[in-house]
Order: sequence, then structure tokens, then C-alpha cells
Amino acid sequence: MKKSTVIATCLVNSGMVKDIDGAEKVIRSVFQDEFPKHKFQEWNSNIPKKTANNIIKAVGKASRINVKKFIEDLWE
Repeated sequence: MKKSTVIATCLVNSGMVKDIDGAEKVIRSVFQDEFPKHKFQEWNSNIPKKTANNIIKAVGKASRINVKKFIEDLWE
């Protein structure tokens, strides 16, 4: 699963964003604003499905998600 999909799923689960497509747009926008010297495609690599599912489960239905921090946390 792509890193952005993990974050997008968490955003949808939390109710902060209505759908996956909208969440993906939010993530890309935050990435471009906060990390202009880096390439989204390079950061947005696949992570193991089990790891992705564990992250999604751990975040659960959090009421607030800091997208910038989440991106940083998934950086390799």
C-alpha cells in the first residue's frame, strides 16, 4: 500500500475528509507546501500491507490528524 493511501485512509476514518480522493489531494498539497525540495513520488513508496494495516488500526478514528507529522513519520 502506498504511504499516501495509508494517511488518506486514516483521514477518511477520522472524518476529517469525506473520501479517499479528497484525502489524497490534501496529502499531496501538504507535501508540496511543507517539503518543496522533495519529490512526492519518491516519498510515496509502498509499505508492507501488514504495516499499513497496523498503522491504520493504531490511528483508529482519531479526531485530529497532523498530516505534516504523519508524512514525516512515514519517511524512510
